[in-house]
Amino acid sequence: LNQLAGSWILVPFGQHAVDFDGVVTLNETAKFLYENCKEEIDVKKLKIALIEEYSISEETAENAVDLWISEMKEAGCIDD
Repeated sequence: LNQLAGSWILVPFGQHAVDFDGVVTLNETAKFLYENCKEEIDVKKLKIALIEEYSISEETAENAVDLWISEMKEAGCIDD
């Protein structure tokens, strides 16, 4: 995770760099989720963290986490 020109980006390395030609740009919420799952992805903890950080509903947090996980998998940033 790096900041470049005011944007947060994930830069792939190793085999991921070969498989995915580019970078992933994160908004503040995606950056927050990424930083809260460095060890492992715990969906329940991520949802609670979003609710506490942004004062959003449980449904909104669930949708945001599900979408983030789907997009990170698609980009090859996380494994199944």
